[in-house]
Amino acid sequence: MERALPPELPLAPGLTKFLVNARDKKNFKQEDLAGEVGMSGRHYRTWETARRPIPRTRLDDLARALGLDEIGRRQLYRLTGHMVPLPGALSGNAKLLELTERWANVHIHRRSDPACLTDGAWNVVVANDAYFQLFEAVSPHSLNHPTIHWLRWILFHQDAPHMLGKWRDSWMLPTLSQFALAFQNNQTDPQLRRIRVEIAARAELERAYLHKIPELLAQPTEYPDDEDGVVREILAGVGGYASVLLTTAIPSHARDHGFRAVTMSLTAPSGAADSAEESVPTGRQHAHRRY
Repeated sequence: MERALPPELPLAPGLTKFLVNARDKKNFKQEDLAGEVGMSGRHYRTWETARRPIPRTRLDDLARALGLDEIGRRQLYRLTGHMVPLPGALSGNAKLLELTERWANVHIHRRSDPACLTDGAWNVVVANDAYFQLFEAVSPHSLNHPTIHWLRWILFHQDAPHMLGKWRDSWMLPTLSQFALAFQNNQTDPQLRRIRVEIAARAELERAYLHKIPELLAQPTEYPDDEDGVVREILAGVGGYASVLLTTAIPSHARDHGFRAVTMSLTAPSGAADSAEESVPTGRQHAHRRY
């Protein structure tokens, strides 16, 4: 008798289709892929049909056998109910991983609205199926994709100025303010230093960082870390732009690591299309596929 799937690790819709599509791209039969992973075809079929959970310890082997890029690897983790491995020293913190997966099962995976959990460096470590669907039309990128890094997506991805309504004032400036606070307190962090170099290489971001951000940080009412209750605009389907309410939550077990969950709840259609088009920097108008 096949073992039932533990309730704390729900399989998100789409795992079977994801695995079949990835296997077809490699021209693999189930038995071929099973051999690459080092298991029987019968055992692998229980994975692909979601009759048996895929252990976290085998996900990287499966990702390598399928030739997945970083975006695909992260999606495989999330579709199997596991948290994406954390960067640096946290990756070896088994207790933190276990507690975070339990927390995410309730506060991320069970939500119907798009939701994600980021670590203290804005890496997306957990996201639900609605979050993937919201950003499924975003052009792939190994670093700046919204399913990989929240801050890099908003600041650096070519699709962000179009998809995020009133990009400069509603999304870019608050996010740049968050980065400025983090960087001034930890200027030796390699990841933060790389982001700072990329900001300096983009004229509009650098001007804002040097001139506008100091003004915002000097105003207590503009405190950039508090996004709870903020309403912003986003391209959310064939209906065009919509207003979304951002609500945040901080897992108490990972508070010291800077973890924060963000949920985006649709509130009403919006007329932000014109303002979003105007916010795209000169010479950088980008086409964006609608859902």
